[in-house]
Amino acid sequence: MTGQHALSTEAQRTPAARPPRVMHVVTHLDLGGAEEVALTLAEQLSGQCDFSVFAVMGIAKTPVGQAMQTRLERLQIPVYSGTSLDMKRGGMVHAGWTLRRVLRRVRPDVVHLHTDIPDATYAASLLFGAENPGVRVIRTIHNTTLWPKWQRIGRWVERKLEHAESVAVSPASLKGLHDFRARHGLGPLPEAQTGVIYNGVTARAKAPAQRAPGPARVLFAGRFEAQKGADLLPAILERAADLTPAAAEIQIYGHGTFAPVLEHWAQTQTARRQGQQKRWPVEISAPVPRLSAQLADYDVVLMPSRFEGLSLLGIEVVLAGTPLVAARIDGLQELFPPDYELLVRAEDIEGFARTLIRVIEAPAQYRQQAAALIAPTAARFSMDQMTDAYLGLYRHPEATTGDTQ
Repeated sequence: MTGQHALSTEAQRTPAARPPRVMHVVTHLDLGGAEEVALTLAEQLSGQCDFSVFAVMGIAKTPVGQAMQTRLERLQIPVYSGTSLDMKRGGMVHAGWTLRRVLRRVRPDVVHLHTDIPDATYAASLLFGAENPGVRVIRTIHNTTLWPKWQRIGRWVERKLEHAESVAVSPASLKGLHDFRARHGLGPLPEAQTGVIYNGVTARAKAPAQRAPGPARVLFAGRFEAQKGADLLPAILERAADLTPAAAEIQIYGHGTFAPVLEHWAQTQTARRQGQQKRWPVEISAPVPRLSAQLADYDVVLMPSRFEGLSLLGIEVVLAGTPLVAARIDGLQELFPPDYELLVRAEDIEGFARTLIRVIEAPAQYRQQAAALIAPTAARFSMDQMTDAYLGLYRHPEATTGDTQ
């Protein structure tokens, strides 16, 4: 089966004696694809599972964080917070202690971990007592590069979680898990303990064929971190502006480490424009909830990521019928046919600039090409496929194997 666990037909038809109790463990309620997957599963399966959420670093006081909290409150799904401490300065241990206390009280059947900080927190929780009898631990591997900043901790965590059922969002992400373990001298995981479930997105109404006339609208949205290529944006966009007489407006949504750099750069762009130098206006804003509803309003989305697992935003952009200029990396190139012409080698600033201006100078042409990708993308990354696969996994321990083809 494409991108799903090989669930038997009988297993899918057999109802559980009671709804399984599932606790999602996420880094925080805030911007992030892993968090969105967890909340989407809670929403889509709320009538078939009894959910709770443990946010290791709590609920962010941002529009996205508050919107996530509201979504869970509407479903009466409880949220538990782990720690306010820095993860490298006692936060991991404190969050682990808190999680162990919550698990003893809630007693879920399944603990579903999403990315490295939740993985590390659960491993730390084992320092404060054994696992509840009969509990199953499921990990979703959301990235192709594991433990990029926590190599030694990652090795320790991987040993602690060898019994977990590991589900990757793409074959490349599953390979990333196996590669990390091999590099650090850890044994291979049993095939029966691993599988792939592609992220799913709800298809929206077909995007309009074109926008109203005016400057091309360019969007970057994501965490301002090296993984997302946020540090490359000034060089890419300045070079693109130098290569074309076409007008464009740049909207950047996000927050993170490179926020001061990007904000300073945006200010200098404004000053240069006031000085009559040719520069595109740049607007930097905090992340917004439900960005997917706005994607069709843009002429092109830029994603210069260095690594991804399987980009939810990328899928949403394609389903909006909006051209996507993206890095040719695992986690992004899977979204497109082999002949897709808007993929660029990672960190190739000149390549990104020249590819971006091709879309800016011919937006209608590239929007028409993007529209042709909507139907196959909706079929391959459907919400029903993702939720059915996870529901089968929650209900049936034997359904943890999967053919990644």
